[in-house]
Amino acid sequence: MRLSGFASGMDIDQIVGDLMRAERVPMDKMVQKRQTLEWQMEEYRSINRLFDEFRNNIFDTVMRKSKMGSRTASSSDENRITATASSAAGSATYQISNVTQLATAASQTSIKPNENDPKIDPTKSLKSQFQSLDWKTGGVHRENLKGNDSKELTIKNEGLTIKNDTDNMVVKVNGKLYKMVDSEPAVNTNEVKAVFSGSEMTLTFADAIGTKDDISVQYFTDGDGEYMSGNITTYNENGEPVKDKFIVESSQTLNQVLETINRSSVGVSAFYDDHTGQVAFTRSETGEFNKDGQEIEFGGKFFGKDEQDAPVGIINMSQANEQGGQNAKFTINGLATERHSNTFTINGMTISLKDTFDSGTVTIGSSVDTDAVFDTIKGFVEEYNEMLDTINEKLDEKRYRDYQPLTDEQKKDLSDREIELWEEKSKSGMIRNDRLLSGFMNTFRLDLYGSVDSNLDSEYKQLTTIGVTTTKNYMDRGKLKIDENKLRKAIEDDPDGVYQLFAADGPTKEQQGIARRMRQSLDQAIEGIAERAGGAKGKIQNHQFTLGRNLNNLEDQISNFERRLSDIENRYWRQFTAMEKAMARANEQASFLQQQMFGGGGGY
Repeated sequence: MRLSGFASGMDIDQIVGDLMRAERVPMDKMVQKRQTLEWQMEEYRSINRLFDEFRNNIFDTVMRKSKMGSRTASSSDENRITATASSAAGSATYQISNVTQLATAASQTSIKPNENDPKIDPTKSLKSQFQSLDWKTGGVHRENLKGNDSKELTIKNEGLTIKNDTDNMVVKVNGKLYKMVDSEPAVNTNEVKAVFSGSEMTLTFADAIGTKDDISVQYFTDGDGEYMSGNITTYNENGEPVKDKFIVESSQTLNQVLETINRSSVGVSAFYDDHTGQVAFTRSETGEFNKDGQEIEFGGKFFGKDEQDAPVGIINMSQANEQGGQNAKFTINGLATERHSNTFTINGMTISLKDTFDSGTVTIGSSVDTDAVFDTIKGFVEEYNEMLDTINEKLDEKRYRDYQPLTDEQKKDLSDREIELWEEKSKSGMIRNDRLLSGFMNTFRLDLYGSVDSNLDSEYKQLTTIGVTTTKNYMDRGKLKIDENKLRKAIEDDPDGVYQLFAADGPTKEQQGIARRMRQSLDQAIEGIAERAGGAKGKIQNHQFTLGRNLNNLEDQISNFERRLSDIENRYWRQFTAMEKAMARANEQASFLQQQMFGGGGGY
């Protein structure tokens, strides 16, 4: 119980508060020291972020062959042929003539309906428009499963009988269609045997299917529903067939079926033309892939085929309607050749044929893209200079030791603007003249100025040889400047030598390019700063780095001191409470004596 001046008339709260303010002075200093450590830690981490960004940009710019070996392509007639060049293009020249045909994509259309035949409404169910077709009766079920590291997989559908309809079933493993067999074992890797027994179906593959393999199965039961199927075959660049099978339910619309086909692995796009009532299919790739037949092959009732190959389906396709599907044919440097596409790449040069011609020759060549390489090196120099300016500014920043961090009590008496200005000076100079950072910056300068002893027979062994030197102003502390004419000449004369000056690799530092050296030095710098201030290299807990351990120790001291302050405050209150009680008793005694001396004399 605390008594607050009722007997003495003193403001005990004020007195204890003033006494505790004096007692808290050491605590305030510890809190200010903690704030200073936190600001220092953030300064170091901001430098580490700067180092990390520069390190990543080095890898993405001057160490990339695609950036430092950038080339441009030229064509003597861009109306006929255009070209682009990668860094691997070299200085080759190509003569292209006799472009007798351009590559086209194969396409097919369905048979045009008679004038009296109703056209398909692609938004309505197929059953409502094709009731007379021979739909199969049964429920359609789709399941996605995982393999079990064995050849067998059993599917159950309790309460329904699974139909033995392997002609229409679809089994895919990792998106690849498997051939269904039911009278003989599966022997090939793309075959699967199905055995039916009531509500169960067992699939047996030629090879074990792993637990990471995705299996999709479409099968049929004696449940409600109607369906038919169709299949499409195309060919890949090796002339190998690519097949897919589609289960079409009577409740589906034509638009829904075509959308499924467009997503298929066979690589065709399809659409329905309501003007002609026909469906058009086009391969997504140009070129001739099946030299012995059609580029797009259709099968199954949905696409209008029965056992007599008569049109009986919904989309009645005709192989005779196929067009296109041809390779580009041309002569390059005297060699007559073909390509599936009108755009192709030869030795890093991407060439695009725009038109056919049988007279004249188009010359294609490549040269170094001096501007692109120059801009890459210029960007490296500018970013290095910016990093240098930032760190030198931090190392030179003035430390205002009279401006210690504000305590909460001090902030109560200041405006927001006053707090901002004060803390601006408090934070200044957190890493002034820091030896760790100064050491790293000296290492960077040595990396830049040292010669590169690569195996290439190039005269460009130092930055100065390509026109990159330090400024004459010693106050710049090693900032770089570029002699543009000299740098451009070096790029044009020996682009690979300039690239190796930055990116060469080797077992010793002397054999490594300056950018590679700097990346290694930046790695060491980031590691060193993380050891001190954390925030990188997995050091995120205070106990893992120096300043963090200092903070932990300081937090322990603050906690211990807070307990001590609490004890001191309680002691003050006990003392003042005892004083108040004593004064209260004295007052009571004085009042009693006064009453006895003066209050009882009225009888005399």
